[in-house]
Amino acid sequence: MEPSEQSAKAVRIVEARIDDDSGLIATGHAAPRLSWKLAADVDGVLQTGYEIEVAADPAFTCDVVRSGLVEETRPYLAPWPAPSLNSREVRWWRVRARTSQGWTDWCEERRVEATLLSRDDWTARPISPLSNVGRREAGPVPLVRRHFHLDSAPTQARLYVTALGLHDVQINGRSIGPDLFDPGWTVYSKRLLFAAYDVTALLQPGANVISAAVGDGWFRGDLTEFLFRNIYGDTTALLAQLEIELANGSRVRVDTDEDWRGGYGGLRAAEIYHGSSLDLTQEPQGWRMPGFDDSGWEAVAALDLPPGLEARDMPGVRVVASWPLQLPEQDEGFGAVIRLDTGQNLSGHLAIRARGPRGGTITVRHAELLDDAGALYVAPLRHARAADDYVLDGLGVIELRPCFTWHGFRHAEITTSTGVVIESVTVEAVASDLRPTGRFACSDPALNRLFDNVVWSQRSNFLSIPTDCPQRDERLGWSGDIQVFTPTACLNADSRTFLRSWLADLALEQREDGAVPVAAPNLLGRDARAWGVGGWGDATAVMPWDLYCAYGDVGAVARQYPSMTAWIDWCAERLNPEGVWSGDFQLGDWLDPDAPVDKPHLSKTDSGLAATAYLAHSAGRVADAAALLGRDLDAVRYRDLQTRTRVAAWGRWSDEAQTTPTGCALALAFGLTPEDQRMAVGQRLADLVAANGWRIGTGFLGTPLILSALQAAGQVDTAYRLLLNRDCPGWLYTVDQGATTMWERWDAIRPDGSLNIGELSTGSAMVSFNHYAYGAVAAWLYSAVAGLSLDLSQPQDSQILIAPEPGGGLAHAYAELDTPYGLVSVHWREVGDGWTCDVEIPAGAQARYTPFSRSNHGRDDRHLHLGSGRHCLKIKRPV
Repeated sequence: MEPSEQSAKAVRIVEARIDDDSGLIATGHAAPRLSWKLAADVDGVLQTGYEIEVAADPAFTCDVVRSGLVEETRPYLAPWPAPSLNSREVRWWRVRARTSQGWTDWCEERRVEATLLSRDDWTARPISPLSNVGRREAGPVPLVRRHFHLDSAPTQARLYVTALGLHDVQINGRSIGPDLFDPGWTVYSKRLLFAAYDVTALLQPGANVISAAVGDGWFRGDLTEFLFRNIYGDTTALLAQLEIELANGSRVRVDTDEDWRGGYGGLRAAEIYHGSSLDLTQEPQGWRMPGFDDSGWEAVAALDLPPGLEARDMPGVRVVASWPLQLPEQDEGFGAVIRLDTGQNLSGHLAIRARGPRGGTITVRHAELLDDAGALYVAPLRHARAADDYVLDGLGVIELRPCFTWHGFRHAEITTSTGVVIESVTVEAVASDLRPTGRFACSDPALNRLFDNVVWSQRSNFLSIPTDCPQRDERLGWSGDIQVFTPTACLNADSRTFLRSWLADLALEQREDGAVPVAAPNLLGRDARAWGVGGWGDATAVMPWDLYCAYGDVGAVARQYPSMTAWIDWCAERLNPEGVWSGDFQLGDWLDPDAPVDKPHLSKTDSGLAATAYLAHSAGRVADAAALLGRDLDAVRYRDLQTRTRVAAWGRWSDEAQTTPTGCALALAFGLTPEDQRMAVGQRLADLVAANGWRIGTGFLGTPLILSALQAAGQVDTAYRLLLNRDCPGWLYTVDQGATTMWERWDAIRPDGSLNIGELSTGSAMVSFNHYAYGAVAAWLYSAVAGLSLDLSQPQDSQILIAPEPGGGLAHAYAELDTPYGLVSVHWREVGDGWTCDVEIPAGAQARYTPFSRSNHGRDDRHLHLGSGRHCLKIKRPV
């Protein structure tokens, strides 16, 4: 029997899934792409092809569509082989793989259900209490409810739901799911996400009720330091369509329409920046349950169906971690002030169990740090109140959580009135629930803490969109921050659908002339400084390629391609006769540690150099994208632009670039330096770092590049000295100061431990202790310290690179990465006169191992190909 006809019992299909990460019951992808992994009991396994079947039943007997043998080595994002799904349609699919060991068995069948795929599927309309229509000032949170009757037991029920604002929906007093802050933040005027929930178990024969609170959220609440309101509208509303199938064969539909009732309750205020205020004495008892008399509630208005309804395919915001806090003793006869240290800076809230008399009060305030006097350090919050208030109803022990808000904090202060007792407090961290994919550890506890800090800052700021900070009156999707951090983000967690969603909004906010805003969604209006900034606008050109390298997602590149080319074409028009981009306002190497405190854009490195270097880099990425998509003429045009811009930049700034670390790093990383000068520029960069005492001298654009630039120039020892420096500015300096997340500014805490309040106050207190941009360093921890990197744009035998660079006195390092093929791990240890390196490669994948190089003359170009399985490599120390 030929190997292609044999059954590879030693190889199995595992983790078969569609390209929808929402966790919801139904997908908005009419033709979902399919992925799987191979598990094997033997080594050296490769996939050579696959076959997919799609059917109308799990036994694969009805309406079966077969792909036939598809010659393909990649087990991820395979095209849907059947006709596109219709709205609400259910299909079953399975896959088997042809491997070097023969055919696998079919995987276990997988169910896929389509959500509402057409605007015509919506019969519901957004509703709002009449008194909430056109309300432009902050006020109590509107409530809506509808009771209905079911003649028999439900057999299937789907709730399709979104809001203009944020919604908290329950059926018969039970939540529809764990997701918070739905529908998330998008460009609401053009794109509004909705979710589909299986709510069958929440319904019952007889009386039922569906109810919701609708918060202002990003739609109508305060946003930015200017506290803009009503940016997207002045009427919050719920859009819900409940479709039920009953055991008696009948169908029931409950839409949001004029038959609902509206009112208000105990939630007197809820703002993202300011917190929530819940007065339980004003809460209508039982309003979430059947039988509640809502005849005294007001009528609702039905609004037009909003444009751009799109099913959410990324994970929702959920509680992703929680832990209890130890409480001090309390005297029930008196009020108390309870100060708590959670031990970790985070985004989230406190869940409090409390009891007390009717009218008793609890106030919870939050801050990242304590000031020199031991009080909450709230100055960095600026206008954000960041406090939650509760008034008790005296009906016994109750569990309290804030609604429609989150806080960036490590420290909290709970103030209670007389007679109130706090029985327990639990920290609940909230974030978009992305699946962790990467891990790093080494022999240096400080580096391990640094890595944890990066992970926590990513978790804290990946909340619906990638924000800059989670605590102050900002929390915006700054494009420059995520542009530099995307490679690290994709190592730490499965960020594919999360970042694709944000890129969609970035493209929607792009001007017709191609200029890209510095943040998306864009709240900065027509201010010229908010558009067309080098390094920031380049997010639309660079990030799709990063997603392709991390996940092999050609679709991400194809969808963003019009935005990518429009941006590059706009930038090309900004070039002066010398062929460089100079003279426009730029954010430059933002927060260069030597920049004036109140003018963080005035870095040592010429902002024109930074903008021009990024144009060259982005033009190259667009040329790569064009080639990938088969747009050959575009590929030639943009490659030529890259080459011309590189030459022009070096001709204009070759001397000046070598006076700053960022200038050298940009020149080396983006290929501005002629090949015969690269080693000299690398030596110059090493000299600059040494002259600065191996302290960091770079800002947002230079810092993510500098270690790799040093490594590429053979300056590995200098890279380690910079990484391990413990003086200010430095990554480990923040660790020594007790940081549990990444900082926005290196010197926010002085070496003596005091807060840098006076000087930073001139920068509008722009100091965050939870900012992921400088956490881009973690990519180097993976790729160089541990020696693990992934690039799916490369040929299959070179997509996984194992290339550790031991140094810095480290005795061992470990990294693992859950790739589209499966889990890859690397663990090297110093042993005697060399190292051992244990490597594990998943079935279906190959890796390229490159030997250690301890000289300053670049990496040894010899390499070894590794197949799937476990490998133990022994390397002698070079002389």
